[in-house]
Amino acid sequence: MKKFIFLVFAIILLLTSCTEKDICYIPYDQIPEDYSLLQAKDDDCVVFEDSDITSGQSVWDDFLYKTASKKSCEVRLAFYYTLGDASHYAAELYEEIKDDYPVLYIMDLSYDGEKYTIYHTEDDNEYSNEYGYLVRYNGTPGSPTATYSGYTYYVLVNDDTVTWEQIEHGMYSSLYGDAIDHMTVYYDKVWK
Repeated sequence: MKKFIFLVFAIILLLTSCTEKDICYIPYDQIPEDYSLLQAKDDDCVVFEDSDITSGQSVWDDFLYKTASKKSCEVRLAFYYTLGDASHYAAELYEEIKDDYPVLYIMDLSYDGEKYTIYHTEDDNEYSNEYGYLVRYNGTPGSPTATYSGYTYYVLVNDDTVTWEQIEHGMYSSLYGDAIDHMTVYYDKVWK
């Protein structure tokens, strides 16, 4: 009888610990070195390929819903980059970097009801940054030669009044102090 009660309790615990809307990721430090783009998609990561979302939109939408309700939650982000067309690079540069691609970066984004934390490792170094806000930016590119006609970005910032134009200016400015602390965690572009 004790075994039966234990078995029923274990099944109930298992069924209630992870639901369809509550994804359970393996711990970050247990992600294998050969973790692939396909595995990231299968594991319900929010996947971006060359800076555009390709998988996990419903997972992202659920994360936004929970954060709007001030509920603690987390989401795993996977950023996959390729070199693309070799003709876009100087021949020497392409030869130098071609073996480093494709590359997959994994980041964990969590929300505790008050602040956002983004965590990742790179070259055996750990990075963890906290931000007060997750801000959505929609717009059109500033250049008429851009390959996309519109964008939606979600960006972690500590000042929710900052505009995307101010962030972009800070990224390209050579003046000390112009840079604005931020982290873009979501990309969706409308391609031409």
